Amino acid sequence: MQPLTNRSKIVSNKKMTLAERLYLPGIIGGMLITMKHFLGKKTTIKYPETRKEYSEIYRGRHVLKRDDEGRERCTACGLCALACPAEAISMVAAERKPGEEHLYREEKYAKVYEINMLRCIFCGLCEEACPKEAIFLTKQTVNSGYRRDVFIYGKELLVESVDADKRIDVSKRQTEEVKNFKKEKNQRHNR
Repeated sequence: MQPLTNRSKIVSNKKMTLAERLYLPGIIGGMLITMKHFLGKKTTIKYPETRKEYSEIYRGRHVLKRDDEGRERCTACGLCALACPAEAISMVAAERKPGEEHLYREEKYAKVYEINMLRCIFCGLCEEACPKEAIFLTKQTVNSGYRRDVFIYGKELLVESVDADKRIDVSKRQTEEVKNFKKEKNQRHNR
């Protein structure tokens, strides 16, 4: 019979030696590995006192950004919800009323915007799909909890502060192409 691959090995049926039958080499090898790990460098981090350093492009908790004038960027187009493979994002769109120009950037805005953090896989596809650069993933971690309802983040937890001092810097998450595109003020997206 012809083998299907060239990776086949011929197995020999040789007799085991006395040391192999007593499993002493295996036991001694296992003990040496255990001692090496026991005496080696510790990898445990004492969490509350010391915090792990995250990468600049770590994908953590979401934030809905505001523009320079403090208006919400999200226009409830739904592209982030369509791009989400875990279907963790849901939103309800509404029309901007007269007098709310200082709150919302476009005529349409997200009246309800929710992310189920238990379903989210932090892939960043919502960030890539957003044409208005309204949603970003930050270096912050999602807090733990004992109930499921605390993991559904609404606009009150997602939208960043109006104060320019408390805004979250996401410049490290943007590529050079995006930064160069944003410099072109004649593009409709950058107005």
